[in-house]
Amino acid sequence: MKTRKEFFEEFFVRLTGTGFRVESIMESDIAAEVYDESSLFCVVTQDGELVFETYGGEKVRALEQAAEETRTGLSCCMQPPFADMDRTETVLLTGGSYIKVFESAGVVLLCRRTTLFGYEFVTCQKAMPKHNTKRFYREHFFYDPVLAQDDFLERSGLKIPAPLSFSHDELRALVSCCARCVMLDNEMDSGQESRIRELMARIEESLPGQLDLSPRHYFQNEM
Repeated sequence: MKTRKEFFEEFFVRLTGTGFRVESIMESDIAAEVYDESSLFCVVTQDGELVFETYGGEKVRALEQAAEETRTGLSCCMQPPFADMDRTETVLLTGGSYIKVFESAGVVLLCRRTTLFGYEFVTCQKAMPKHNTKRFYREHFFYDPVLAQDDFLERSGLKIPAPLSFSHDELRALVSCCARCVMLDNEMDSGQESRIRELMARIEESLPGQLDLSPRHYFQNEM
């Protein structure tokens, strides 16, 4: 699952197929009203909660079954993603109460369990004390713990950029350019030429074997 909207769309389709009538609202704190025939049965909130007008009976079980099938179909996170969550600090955001999981360089990763979505994750920035009445801002919402942690690492500066990678064709193009550079540059001294040859040899070593024409062979032919 990527967004609340994705969940609601799938959930409401399942509810309609079960026999409920869904009136999507998507404003304020309400996502939809669910009717059993002409009677209001429950309200679905934007933050993933169910508010029943009457609770009990087969209709409630049918609705909860539709919610469970939606969570399964969208691979929602249902198991506690972090250890000792009950011992960590609680943080209040506009959408409700969250548990603070990690904090670094003014960036915070929060987590909470919702009735509908399973676990919801938020990364946000921490406001400086006395500079703003709001403690946190620039929230990014996630429903996949791996994506949430990646976003936290990136925003807090803890993520190490992946090294550059080149395709086979790109490496061969680089070798070709090096060879032509050596051929055409009459002012290149022996030290520079030796350095280029060393670089070409290292590129050749990184290429897979059984090439129809190795970079070294190509360079020698050009010479």
